[in-house]
Amino acid sequence: MKSLRFLWLFCLLLAAPVWAHPMQVEAVVAKLRPQETYLYIEFVGNVQDITQIPGVTLGDDRRNPDGTFPTDFQKKLEGYINGGFKLEQAGQPWPGELTQVRYDTSLDVTRSRFTLSMRYPRTPGQTQAITITNTLFDYLPNAETMIVAGGTTQRLKTGSQATVNPADLTTNLLRNIQQFLLSGMEHIVTGPDHLLFIFAFLLATTSFRAIIKTLTGFTIAHSVTLILTTLGILSFPARWVDVIVALSIVFVGVENIIGLRKKSAFKNRFWVATCFGFIHGFAFAGNLRDMGLPEGSALVWSLLSFNLGVETAQVLLCCIAFPLLLWWRRDTEKRPSSSLTWKSIQLMLSGLIAGAGAVWMFQRLLGG
Repeated sequence: MKSLRFLWLFCLLLAAPVWAHPMQVEAVVAKLRPQETYLYIEFVGNVQDITQIPGVTLGDDRRNPDGTFPTDFQKKLEGYINGGFKLEQAGQPWPGELTQVRYDTSLDVTRSRFTLSMRYPRTPGQTQAITITNTLFDYLPNAETMIVAGGTTQRLKTGSQATVNPADLTTNLLRNIQQFLLSGMEHIVTGPDHLLFIFAFLLATTSFRAIIKTLTGFTIAHSVTLILTTLGILSFPARWVDVIVALSIVFVGVENIIGLRKKSAFKNRFWVATCFGFIHGFAFAGNLRDMGLPEGSALVWSLLSFNLGVETAQVLLCCIAFPLLLWWRRDTEKRPSSSLTWKSIQLMLSGLIAGAGAVWMFQRLLGG
């Protein structure tokens, strides 16, 4: 009975439904990250704030379950940000380009976050102060934007201005390493496709040795493509990266079902993880580029820090999930009279994982 309740809980978490909620006000955080030829700004806030912008309203039915938005909405959103968060230096306006916008799929939509990245070209060596005029979300009462530049924070009400000195934008190496390390961990923890891919392997694995072997192949592969893609040596169309990442989830889920029915030993898991790891590396690289990479020697440290963050999150999640799966298995096997066997649980969960991957794959294929 406990196993059945656990299974239903997992299904509910996997489904992650989105509930309607009244419009609420929440301060949007704008993090400024300077590079030599670009200024990157990452906006983070409640997802409902950007889905209810007047003139560019986006209903819940058009929000993609994988945490992305339709292309037409992204274009309108870029225009809204440029009009509501204006940057000027020496009297010259800085129009920005939207490089990424995503939201997480929290069970409680009032806590669902969006992350939006903008890139602003800049002329190296300019020392004049940057003026920011903010009218973002002026349709919300008491709307506020928090500007984070270097180690300082300014709270900016709608309709007000802020001044940022270029000297305030500089960050030290340690802060840069910490930022990319945490971003790498966050990318795994908030990425349902990567999580399901790893969980599918854990579900049909019975030993830590097998897990280590599988993760090693996955790690080596995605590290290679992450580094080469970030350095501009390799490239692969982002749309097809997302499609193949979803396909990898379907593949491992179906392989679980076939292997469990045939009592296979899953001898090729290392190579499966390695091959698909190359594709997942392209996805990691895309996320890393959208963050705004530093230049020069700081690029190497940022790259290594992000990759270390990814690996740390993977290891921690495996150390938590695998013992729980072993406990669940032992608890189920203690009840031989129960109609719900551990094998049937593995088959059902593998089917759910493959189904989720298939839905994402077709959404990404059709979404263009």
